[in-house]
Amino acid sequence: MQSAIHKKSNFFSDNEDLLWHFDNKFKFDDAWKWISPAAREASGVSSAAEYASLWRDVLGGFGEVCGSSIAPNARKVEEDGIELSKSGDVIVPETLRRNIEVMIQMGVPGVGTSPEYGGSGAPMFIELSANELVYRACPSTALNTCWWGPISHVIERFGGERERQMAIPKLVTGEWSGAMALTEPDAGSDLGQISTWAEQQPDGTWRITGTKRFISNGNAEVVLVLAKNAKGATGLNRLSLFMCLRDDGGARNITVTKIEHKLGLKASATCELKFDGAKAWLLGEDGKGFHAMLQLMNEARIGVALQGVGLMEATLRMAQDYASQRKAWGKPIAQHELIAEKLLDLEVELKAARSLSLAACYAHGMVHLGEEYLRTNPELPSSEKSAVEAKLVRYRRRVRQWTPLIKYWLGENAFLHARNCMQIFGGYGFTTEYRAEWWLREAMILPVYEGTSQIQALMCLKDTIKNAIKRPRALLEKALGSKLMAVSYRDPLDRKLAKCRQLYYSSLLTIIRQVVGEAYRSSRRDSGGMDLIKSIKALGKELQRQENFGSALINAERICEMKSLVALADSLRRDAKIDPSRRWIYERFLYKSLPRITSLKMMVEVQDPVIASRLGRVAVGQISGSHAASQADRLKVAAETGSRHVEVDGRVASRADSDLPGSSRSETVDYTTAEADATR
Repeated sequence: MQSAIHKKSNFFSDNEDLLWHFDNKFKFDDAWKWISPAAREASGVSSAAEYASLWRDVLGGFGEVCGSSIAPNARKVEEDGIELSKSGDVIVPETLRRNIEVMIQMGVPGVGTSPEYGGSGAPMFIELSANELVYRACPSTALNTCWWGPISHVIERFGGERERQMAIPKLVTGEWSGAMALTEPDAGSDLGQISTWAEQQPDGTWRITGTKRFISNGNAEVVLVLAKNAKGATGLNRLSLFMCLRDDGGARNITVTKIEHKLGLKASATCELKFDGAKAWLLGEDGKGFHAMLQLMNEARIGVALQGVGLMEATLRMAQDYASQRKAWGKPIAQHELIAEKLLDLEVELKAARSLSLAACYAHGMVHLGEEYLRTNPELPSSEKSAVEAKLVRYRRRVRQWTPLIKYWLGENAFLHARNCMQIFGGYGFTTEYRAEWWLREAMILPVYEGTSQIQALMCLKDTIKNAIKRPRALLEKALGSKLMAVSYRDPLDRKLAKCRQLYYSSLLTIIRQVVGEAYRSSRRDSGGMDLIKSIKALGKELQRQENFGSALINAERICEMKSLVALADSLRRDAKIDPSRRWIYERFLYKSLPRITSLKMMVEVQDPVIASRLGRVAVGQISGSHAASQADRLKVAAETGSRHVEVDGRVASRADSDLPGSSRSETVDYTTAEADATR
């Protein structure tokens, strides 16, 4: 049984679902219109059909390498691991080095980079989609090789010609690798708190001082560093992006002070980096580093989602293989009802995850192509320019909406997927004889790096609420249509999807009312019995103040999960319309999602008084690891924070909510997932 799990194969051509999406989701006819003349010439083809065939062949060749060369080495790569020499060099095992060399020989480092700098100029959706193949083969190898393109893209977009020529040609050949350095020992997701700073020199270069930690591939030759543009500067508008080389003039410019010993990704160098006056070059405008880094972060988050898809593919195949051979009570365990259902749902969840992730991948690639097309063709007729810009608006909207959803859902569910696959192995899954336990460990990084699941949930909730507040009447108008759709659609599955949306937006409306209520309380104003729309208009910008979001943020993950499930189901619906043979995937996913969304809605609306009381007391410093707050303190806190509940003598009492506008919960709203209009 074990040999079958590790058999060699082509990780692209052996995957019918992936092939279907390549043929149906990647619209090469549209992409070809925006491909630059240089990229067309580099491809050696003359039509969209030939272009699609070219990249199908390229991914097929890459899939062969992943399945037949890299995957069989994954155990050895992990066992050998990496280490830090006394001189500060990261020592990479020979097996991993061979994996990297094979990818360099294939030309992988320069696939998506402009031909002007030696690359192939592939659409970004080709480059991103390859993440699934290599992560399915060996996650540590993926983390060592996924940086060539993204780092080149940022330098090409924001750097001057000097910086481009300095780094991109060596990244394209694979001679150099790259990394991005954001996190610090005392500053993670809150980038405004970073302390690393830079000082400009008379020759126009900069000198960076500070420490970065948890830097993936931190031993790279090119490191993009987010730092303050002056010592002690504050605010996101004082952050700048710099390109820093590991070595400068034969001397070490960046010091690797340690490598982290981790639960998984044993052969990926996660480093602590010390910058002690390190020479660097500014990328983009001074003070605009946060916005420049967003491009790389968003691309990385889509990449992580596709890594999750690759992991789910690997673990499902492993579990299916084992379950088809392991017998109990006279038949393979795959034929026992509990295991059969588990395998079915694992397959459906994987297909749903791939569907939406590749849709986001394609949209992101088209944004990149469209922006370059406009930049390099300034003399376009106004009608054509307007048409391109209109398409870009739609693509950007999809990317903005889908990116946190796929990063959140894949991060959380790839781990659960791996855990369920491990369960199918029973006791064998807990041993190192099979690879189930290894995949489980590898899965645990996905909800953590490139923005934790909680950060994605907060982004999702804030953007969604701000959009609803910005356009409340449109939201309510679409709600009326949604209620009709839930009963009038001819297709019963579409009616069920409409019901899922209805439940989601009912929950969202509950949260918006909470935000409105908090805004009235914090401003000490009386709503005067106004309805929800009038209340939103009356409060204006005051409604979007951070302190008014307190009660809503408790439900950020619930809302994000609900929105993810609706978006995933909607993606499967589009697939089923293209190909009716995929309808069963859509049906099963809805069958499992509707009860889950119903449960989440109940949790949103219950407004647990215990957590409300606890957070209320924390907000004004009334507890410090104990329950010492007096009854009087608790009542005071409730009054100051506007808490609806307060703990008195060990019990939870509710305050009156007569100042909350629109207190009825019977109203439901809906608007299509394609129409999110929030700005990050």
